[in-house]
Amino acid sequence: MNAAGSQRLQAALWWLGVAIAVIVAAERVRRLEWAAVAPSLPFLLTALGRSWVLAIVSIACGVIAAFPLALTRLYGPRGLRQLATGAIEAVRATPELMVIFWVYFTWPYLAGNQVTAWNAALGSLSVIAAAYLAEVIRAGISSVPAGQVEASIASGMSGLLTFRYIVLPQALRNMLPALLAQLVALFKTTSLVYAIGVMDFFRAVAVTKNAVFAPYALYLILGAGYFVSCFAIGRIVRWFDPRYQLLE
Repeated sequence: MNAAGSQRLQAALWWLGVAIAVIVAAERVRRLEWAAVAPSLPFLLTALGRSWVLAIVSIACGVIAAFPLALTRLYGPRGLRQLATGAIEAVRATPELMVIFWVYFTWPYLAGNQVTAWNAALGSLSVIAAAYLAEVIRAGISSVPAGQVEASIASGMSGLLTFRYIVLPQALRNMLPALLAQLVALFKTTSLVYAIGVMDFFRAVAVTKNAVFAPYALYLILGAGYFVSCFAIGRIVRWFDPRYQLLE
């Protein structure tokens, strides 16, 4: 048998093995406790929607806070630049769960009033989003060649117009892959707010598992829910910029 025939045989055996594995896995999945889980699906879908709300609001707040943080770290005076750098690095160097705990338990002590678990979750996730997205934005702005900025200013454009029409469009394009990765990571980080009592998707699955002992079916639903949600984030990014490809 020549080399081409051997490669075709190996490919056929590979696909045969994949097909057998898929059939076996599908049969095992079919036998899971779906009848016991079915009544809880509306509850789980509601919790998944709550995770989406957490992610969207915290990402929006994080972007709003990330831009001034990134600009301060790049162009601010020395004192403010060091302060912004310290805040960003402190959050990035701290486990996300610890940030959630700090906001939930420290805010009542500092402000003198109680904070709900939902507001603590939104606040802590927004802080996490701001710190990570600030670095993405800073890297995107820094990736624009300095020669283009100098040429723009030399042609008579002001610094603000240069930033708006020359730097920002290129920076947004350059930061898109890293931005997508951070958005996906932030959505998965919402699963940590179960620790302070928020009924997100992760906690809803855990509560359902305690009520209905069907761990394999529920964990399969949990994984599918996060996979579909993170995949949807990537499709949304592609909708805004069709030229973006995951393999680029």
